[in-house]
Amino acid sequence: MMDKVVVYRDGEELGEVELTAKRMTLGRDPASDIPLNDLSVSRSHARLTKVFNDYFIEDLNSTNGTFLNDRAVTKHMVRDRDCLRIGSFELRFVLQQQGDDELDRTVVLQRPAAVARTAPARPAPAAPLAPKTAHLRFFRGPMKGMMERVERSLYTIGRPGSEVAAIARRPQGFFLLHIGGDRYPRINNKEITTTRGVQLNEGDVIEVGENLAEISFVQSSQNQSRAS
Repeated sequence: MMDKVVVYRDGEELGEVELTAKRMTLGRDPASDIPLNDLSVSRSHARLTKVFNDYFIEDLNSTNGTFLNDRAVTKHMVRDRDCLRIGSFELRFVLQQQGDDELDRTVVLQRPAAVARTAPARPAPAAPLAPKTAHLRFFRGPMKGMMERVERSLYTIGRPGSEVAAIARRPQGFFLLHIGGDRYPRINNKEITTTRGVQLNEGDVIEVGENLAEISFVQSSQNQSRAS
């Protein structure tokens, strides 16, 4: 089943739009991916971006604002059954949201089961644990001099409508990826253009627009106990 939004106006269902593109525009402009023809809607009102299997709504400096579950937002993750209000329209999300990481785990777990039918199972070596949390120390930009703790699955850096990047936490570690804007983020002065992201290492310097920060990691308590 394809991810989609159901569009309503004044309580009446107008139709459904399948979310087939990585980026979709919403606005009064007829050329928008999701056109919303009403004077309460700006011509280029908002943008919906898909990062892996997650969706983000971003207000594009609209006149009347973008509201997710009745809260004004500039950039926010969208989940299944969320309600987006733009002008006189309501858009209700119907999302599957089965992450790539879950699919990867399914494949890894199924393969040993198939092998076990033909040969004695051998214990697999323990995989090193990925860092549990990360810290960003900002040297430039609005957060200069501050230290930020990165714990959630997706942490965004930048300013909506300008350069925006995200740090994604996966089982393997933390990855930097490009979200929006004409300029790409940099790691140690090297542009990151791949949509899959690049894994971050201890001491990497991240540059996103006017922001410059260094990343460091905190291992899980299990790793810390081994080291002590």
